[in-house]
Amino acid sequence: MQSKKIINVFLPAELEPIELTNQLNERIKIRPMYFELGFSSLPNIYGRRILVDNLMRALEHLPLEIGFLVWDVYRPRAVQAKLFHWMQGEIRKKLPQLNEDENYNETCKYMSPPSNVGDVYCPPHLSGGAIDLTLYDTITGNELDMGTPFDDCTDRAHSLHFDQRSDLTEDEKCIRERRNLLRSAMETSGFVSYQYEWWHFDIGNIFWSRKTGQPEAFGSLFGDEEWRPA
Repeated sequence: MQSKKIINVFLPAELEPIELTNQLNERIKIRPMYFELGFSSLPNIYGRRILVDNLMRALEHLPLEIGFLVWDVYRPRAVQAKLFHWMQGEIRKKLPQLNEDENYNETCKYMSPPSNVGDVYCPPHLSGGAIDLTLYDTITGNELDMGTPFDDCTDRAHSLHFDQRSDLTEDEKCIRERRNLLRSAMETSGFVSYQYEWWHFDIGNIFWSRKTGQPEAFGSLFGDEEWRPA
């Protein structure tokens, strides 16, 4: 007898947009990286309520001296387009031997292609169901060393990079432990990890759908709008 596939059903309230702020929890800090870097015109970080609820659950799986530093969640179409073209340039610098098709495919590992209003395809961050984050020391306030900076586009950024090596230094073993701590906390709380970026996790969106075999639960966070309507 064939087993039935279990489908997660998100309640309407769990799909509502919510703004992530430093008032969420004393161990969750918000740092809007793309606003700081000039890609976004607004510092606000929005996401689905289910993402925020599960992030709070993930916090319970971290030691008290460690917290989450959130870099990005919802990403408007215009910001996604800017970032994709920027990443194409980064890949050209790293791998100048690639032709345009190869460059495009390599770029897609680290930055999802942008979409237009009306497209069926919804990039993970446009859905409000993708989050980029790291760990920080709640006592000193310092980010923990996770092996690469945010948006690194090398093999070292791959989620399991340090798990797949046997020649690790003591510092790299610590990095491996921190990545495993982050991944375990997030996956235990309903997120799925992304193989090419240790900082990226998904719930309810296209990446989550591909990994779980379940249908996407939602599309663009604000429909045809770029930002939350006033």
